Amino acid sequence: MQKIRVGIVGGGLISQVEHLPNLLAMPERFAVAGLADPSAKVRAHLAERYGIKTFATVDELFAEPLDAVAIGTPDHTHADLAIAALDRGLNVFCEKPLCYAVEDADRVIAARDRAGRVMQVGYMKRFDPAVQALRAMVEGRGERLRMVTVEVNDPGSWPFTDHHDFLPGDDVAKSVIQEGGRRRSEQTARAIGRPLTGAEEKGFTGPLCSSMVHDINVVHYLLEAMGLATGEVAGAAIFADGAGAEGMVRLTPGNALWSVFHLAVPKLADYFEKVTLFFDDRIYELRFPSPYLNHQPTELIEKRSEGLHLQTVLHRPSYREAFVEELRAWHTAIVDKARVVNTVEHARTDMALLGAIGRKAFGG
Repeated sequence: MQKIRVGIVGGGLISQVEHLPNLLAMPERFAVAGLADPSAKVRAHLAERYGIKTFATVDELFAEPLDAVAIGTPDHTHADLAIAALDRGLNVFCEKPLCYAVEDADRVIAARDRAGRVMQVGYMKRFDPAVQALRAMVEGRGERLRMVTVEVNDPGSWPFTDHHDFLPGDDVAKSVIQEGGRRRSEQTARAIGRPLTGAEEKGFTGPLCSSMVHDINVVHYLLEAMGLATGEVAGAAIFADGAGAEGMVRLTPGNALWSVFHLAVPKLADYFEKVTLFFDDRIYELRFPSPYLNHQPTELIEKRSEGLHLQTVLHRPSYREAFVEELRAWHTAIVDKARVVNTVEHARTDMALLGAIGRKAFGG
């Protein structure tokens, strides 16, 4: 099996808890060439724990002999780092959201096409066995769909990562953080069409683009199998000082509706995430565990009836871990030229909808 030399950009939560240990656990597929992060504390911690090379800058990492990079940096850096890597002839795995404004996705598409390399966006839920099973169940059933609902309450990662040896990079220079805030504000202003207030930016970048984006991507995946697409955004709001977001979207063709709701509940050690599809003759529910609880299967619940005889079926297709499966798929796309599951075009579709929800919420 061909081994890919991969560099990791960003040593934050997602890299420490998921991508770095998962890449190291597949030595037949990947050789981790090093990790770049601006935090000296994080670099020292990861070098000692895993025995990997670490670098203070991306340019130092890019000077290593690499085939690919995995990007797990703050959201506002994703598009530019992906383009920089592609322009160096590297294959790219990039965490979501790829960007805030769709024109940045277009820049990434152009860079990918110039480079002729594999670019995969890190939506692990498309690799969830329950999601894949549901897609097969609903394929071709679009005209019978009545409604889709997404409900999430999320305390953040703290209850579900406390058992991990995670070290935050709290020594990053203030100037770097301030520059990041400036870039984030500039990008969100382009996505919405005007500068955002603090609460608006918090709601757009947090509940919508960083969290709800996963469910948006999953529902787009299911709608695609049903021959449906998103239409008009019928309603939207950012609330709770930017801790919550909701939206309502019409589906086309047909007369179905899709509602999404996400609320941060930071002091409650409870995570709830449910995607429900209502048809005229049955209901399907996906109930997700916290994404950081690996190998905890997503529940796929089917409800159907024959007259008054109601049946509830719990499907558990597999204990495979979606975070691992997405990296396996990335390797296969690079080595065997397999189809990329989460493309930049998929990410562009997701961000176009989130931008439309944001504009509706902010009166645009």
